[in-house]
Amino acid sequence: MLKNAEAAALMQDARRMQAAGVRQLDAGDWRDAAAKAWLAARNASKALLLEVNGADSPRTPNISAGIRALAHRRGGQWPYFSNHLSVLAYQLHSEAFYGGIYVDDIPDLVRGVADYIALAAELAAGDPAIFPGTPPKGNTLPECW
Repeated sequence: MLKNAEAAALMQDARRMQAAGVRQLDAGDWRDAAAKAWLAARNASKALLLEVNGADSPRTPNISAGIRALAHRRGGQWPYFSNHLSVLAYQLHSEAFYGGIYVDDIPDLVRGVADYIALAAELAAGDPAIFPGTPPKGNTLPECW
């Protein structure tokens, strides 16, 4: 459970958006699914920063930088989380949504955002079970990671 009310609302919204993305994917609209999945990942990341740093709601460019800074300081699953954010931003947001580029891993990425959100919630809660260096639960990332 998140203590910061704005962070908790963002995390809940992230879960809703990811589920909406999967519904769009199942309906055949992979581009909208990618957009919704990216928004879900961004909101989960934003929630994590708010919970950990207690700062004002960061803008999108500051989310990535903030997550990278925390990853550098904290280790454990933070670097994995930071790298995953970068890949989701590029593949779902830039390539799929804006570029209209479909690659066969888009459905896996859209569905895998649920695991990303779960990891964000665990990191925000300071779950000691994930530190240091244990693999993420239910990892659905492509093998290239």
